Amino acid sequence: MLEPPVLGAAALGVLAVIVVFFFVVRSVRGHWGDGRPNTDAQRERDRAHREAQRRAPEEAARKGERYDLVVAETQYDRVPPEVRGTIDGLQTFVREIPDPDGSDALAVGETIRVQVIDYGSKGTTAQARFLDRR
Repeated sequence: MLEPPVLGAAALGVLAVIVVFFFVVRSVRGHWGDGRPNTDAQRERDRAHREAQRRAPEEAARKGERYDLVVAETQYDRVPPEVRGTIDGLQTFVREIPDPDGSDALAVGETIRVQVIDYGSKGTTAQARFLDRR
């Protein structure tokens, strides 16, 4: 039978191996447990995201004001179709856009003029109306 100090040392050794294994696997994969890359750029994006969630949407974009927005994503499969971009870091969804099936459909990377009309229920997004192309 093993003495208590020997059992304690063995348990501590097993714990140390588990901790080292965790850090080795994480560094080899280069990701946090949630699948995000463990890089300086990702940590900066995460920090900026947390900061943006704490600010009032009015600090980024005011209702009724007009802004230039670069289309980051088209969501033509939604009803109604919409495009997404950001205004000073605030995710902004734009409806009432040109016919996505027509020749004047908006494209990712295109700059458009919008007017902010409302904020999302949690204050982390904005809704805007399409005005024209830039």
